[in-house]
Amino acid sequence: MTIWEAMTTLLREILLTGQMILILLLGYLAMAIRPLRRSGKIFTLTAAVEVCNLVLFYLLLDCVFHYGDPEKPRTWPAAVDAFGKLPVAVLIAAEVLSAGYLAWAIQRMIRFRRENLTPLAVKETIDLLPAGVAMAEEDGRVVFANLTMNKVSRSLTGRVLTDIKPLLALGNRATIPDSSRVWQFASDTTEENNKTYIRLVATDISAQAEINAELQAKHDKLTEINRRLDIFNRNAERIIISQELLTARMQVHNETGHILLASRHYMEHPEAVNETEFLHTLKLTNAHLLNEYETDDTERDELSEAIGMASEIGVKVKLNGMIPESGTPRSILAAAINECATNIRKHADGDQLSVNTETAGKTITFTLTGNGKAPAGTITETGGLASLRTLTEKEGGTMEIEAKPDFTLTIRVPMS
Repeated sequence: MTIWEAMTTLLREILLTGQMILILLLGYLAMAIRPLRRSGKIFTLTAAVEVCNLVLFYLLLDCVFHYGDPEKPRTWPAAVDAFGKLPVAVLIAAEVLSAGYLAWAIQRMIRFRRENLTPLAVKETIDLLPAGVAMAEEDGRVVFANLTMNKVSRSLTGRVLTDIKPLLALGNRATIPDSSRVWQFASDTTEENNKTYIRLVATDISAQAEINAELQAKHDKLTEINRRLDIFNRNAERIIISQELLTARMQVHNETGHILLASRHYMEHPEAVNETEFLHTLKLTNAHLLNEYETDDTERDELSEAIGMASEIGVKVKLNGMIPESGTPRSILAAAINECATNIRKHADGDQLSVNTETAGKTITFTLTGNGKAPAGTITETGGLASLRTLTEKEGGTMEIEAKPDFTLTIRVPMS
């Protein structure tokens, strides 16, 4: 079957369609190969195959038109007559060979692009970068922008990046509205072929910004803690000074009272007091108050001293119950015995102090009862009693005073 005879069959449409597809694909292939380096031979061969197929397509069209209108004048009558007399297998073979070459050339181009660095590969790589990259002329017209930079531009300005000036106006940092994404911009200039371009790079610093925000919050919290610690330190200093003053006042009050009461007891009952021992004790007490002796590093038992000082002023202390062996409760009990013994001797003219101790859970209770005359009126907490209440409440305890029938002091403190 000749090509002329094929014009009366379905082969006419198949050949025309196949020839058109080959021409289009070869044209696209030539345009894709042209920018590649070291691809001149393949480009030349592809262009030659493209031209051959164009000639065949023109001759085939001329055959189709002449078959439909034999009287229509032809551009190349001799060439068309000779082409029409060829076996149709020749045209089919030409198309098959062109299709085979097209497949081979596409395979070579794909392999070449995989094995060599090409401008298109560079652009695709830059498009895949997580950072935005854009190049623009000095007037702001963008000549290149990767996909990330276009996304950033749409998010921040609402349009595709064609002018770089709106992004430059955002400054060094911008946050995408209704999002936690934060972008940092860095711009500079570069020269290429004696022409200056503006280069803009956008980096996603959302994670760093979140970390910085957390660090700032922690810094603010630490600043507040430091401020409170400073206030606490100042208050602690005042508390320590107040405690030292309270201790000093109680010591001066107790020891001065004991000196006076001991002297009174000696004057009233000289036969009941060892004069030599009394004078020695008086001398040591005065030296202690006047700070005229070196510090004694030996361990002191406040409770034993309190009982001894009570005995010196003529007050006998009777202990009932389990007495704390150490700790704050023992110190408070010693201070209470000092104060009660002084008041019994000074105000009630008594000579006996009974101390009862009870423990309930984690609380220990001291009940101190003295004999002698009952108080004439309401007891006013001043001096030693006020200092004793302050010391007790400072340790989380309570203090109660009853005047009748006998003077009774009740102290409850947590066990240490």
